[in-house]
Amino acid sequence: MILMIGCCGALAIFSSTISKSPILPIFAKSLGADGAQIGWIASASTVPGILISYVAGDLADRFGYRKIMIGSLIVFSSAPFLYLLVQTPLELGAVRFYHGFATAAFGPVAMAVVAAFSPKDHTGQNLSLYSSATLVGRALAPAAGGALYQFGGYSFVYLTAGAAALIALASAAWFFRRSEDKGSVPSARPGDDGGEKVPFFRKLWGVLSYRPLFLVGLLDACSYFAYGAFEMIFPLYAEQLGMSKTEIGLLLGMQLVGMILFKPLFGRASDRLGRLPMMISGLLTCTLAFFLLAVLKSVFAMIPLILVYGLGFALITASTSALAADVARAGQLGASLGILSTLMDVGQTFGPPAIGEVSDLCGYNGGIGMLGILFLLAATGCVVAFLKQRRADRIRK
Repeated sequence: MILMIGCCGALAIFSSTISKSPILPIFAKSLGADGAQIGWIASASTVPGILISYVAGDLADRFGYRKIMIGSLIVFSSAPFLYLLVQTPLELGAVRFYHGFATAAFGPVAMAVVAAFSPKDHTGQNLSLYSSATLVGRALAPAAGGALYQFGGYSFVYLTAGAAALIALASAAWFFRRSEDKGSVPSARPGDDGGEKVPFFRKLWGVLSYRPLFLVGLLDACSYFAYGAFEMIFPLYAEQLGMSKTEIGLLLGMQLVGMILFKPLFGRASDRLGRLPMMISGLLTCTLAFFLLAVLKSVFAMIPLILVYGLGFALITASTSALAADVARAGQLGASLGILSTLMDVGQTFGPPAIGEVSDLCGYNGGIGMLGILFLLAATGCVVAFLKQRRADRIRK
């Protein structure tokens, strides 16, 4: 089951990523878009993530995961072919906005399916395996997109994106049909019930006001705030220090490979050792990497530190989704992971402009140092939560 959902996720994310990287800015410019319009077009697909991730998770809790996953894959499959009809920047922005609904709905629901099928002591490992599978699709897409563009132009890229999404749709439909025949498609964790009967807005308020889940979501937002900001600022900082674009690309690719390989191991470790210790380790690792990156203005120091940051980020994210699944209330698994996804998108959306402003005032190393401070504050909060948890456990004993 994990293999099938992971393969569907890898194909869907490959389809989504190849549609934007690296050809989207080139395509937009060829339609006459200026720099500001290209930026809005690129960000149009992130807006649905903020708007509907929770809604998709709640609908999955109410009507079943299968319907929402299949619906999102239909959007994944249809959107690439709409790019072939685009003739103006406004039309391209509209297609990007439509395409964003696919990722917004698919991500939290796919994680909910994985969590629902997983034994309690394998949740972290299985969610990390799924995440690594999607990272494979994300990593392969830019190189494939560039090669396909050189071979056959925009149409060849978007036809390939459509074909990958159609394969994911067919595979998911086959998997759910087979699982239904065996009676093994869950709507939530075994033993969950009643969540689907709660009115929509009461359920939304209940999820938002549920402190354990909100704190996990806040941590995830901080992590992706830094991830989005660093993704923007690092190439500029590295170029300033004399690295070529090829070297920057190779280094980021190596970081991604490290995350793909180690994240399932970190997820398994979080199942055995606990979520908070792994998250604290990851936060402190990222803190150290960012502070040293800000201080040591050296290419030779940058290479190992980027890899260390990637491993720290993998340590954090291997635990956050699993912890959200752990603390989700009965019948609210999809909604809980939807809120997690929404907060993640909020963080990733506001990270680049916020740290961009800091970098304008204090330089790139100042922006990176600010990210180190953010992770240090988050680590301090997690240490306090861990100590409180240990004290509560001792009292119960």
